[in-house]
Amino acid sequence: MTDAAFDLTGRRAVVTGASAGIGAAIASRLAGAGASVVAVSRSGRVPEADGQVRPLAADLSDADAVDGVIDGAVAELGGLDILVNNAGRGDWLPLGEMDRQYFDGLVGLNLWAPLRLCQLAHPHLAAARDAAVVMIGSVDAVRPSAGGAVYGATKAGLAAVTVALAKEWRADGIRVTQVDPGIVDTPMAADAIRELDAAGVSVNIAGRAGKPDEIAALVHYLVAPAGRFATGVSFRLDGGAVALGPFDMLER
Repeated sequence: MTDAAFDLTGRRAVVTGASAGIGAAIASRLAGAGASVVAVSRSGRVPEADGQVRPLAADLSDADAVDGVIDGAVAELGGLDILVNNAGRGDWLPLGEMDRQYFDGLVGLNLWAPLRLCQLAHPHLAAARDAAVVMIGSVDAVRPSAGGAVYGATKAGLAAVTVALAKEWRADGIRVTQVDPGIVDTPMAADAIRELDAAGVSVNIAGRAGKPDEIAALVHYLVAPAGRFATGVSFRLDGGAVALGPFDMLER
């Protein structure tokens, strides 16, 4: 039996970037708690879940595709209570090698797409009871890596959006929060994790990469009745990466 504070029965959710990794874990977790979930991804693949998950194929790097996501999801679900903006790119490039095409592509997917989805979702969320939006950011929002100027800027931009929308939408009863993961064991981070393990370097206090289910658990809390006091704030879930300073990194 699901604890009432975490019960999502009857709630309707959209999760982007949901075919694998963190997005798949979130979609599965919300569905397992009783929500009806539309899982958005380029592949249209549905993650394994205990509850009901429906696929919606869309490439969110394509502005035209972004514009059709909310209408498509609402047609499937009959409304919308929860939006989780998880889709994004995590590639790094030194500033000297960057051009406008790279910049526009990264900003378009990581910042414009979630903003546009929020814009389109707003009327549906405002009509719902206890609606919630969660942005999936990154620890790079506050401590960007070398080569991550634009990536970090997009995630910091999402943090600003989170605060602004929480204020703009409070009269509509819509809560807006952000989760900033550190390095998590996903296909996107696989190469970085292998390099760190080979070098014997620990980038956080926990001494390991996070698990997608650990991120999903926090998202579940934030969209559930248990999380109703949370809005306009970012939650860092990084294994203590930011707390571990540069001198601490010298310890092996």
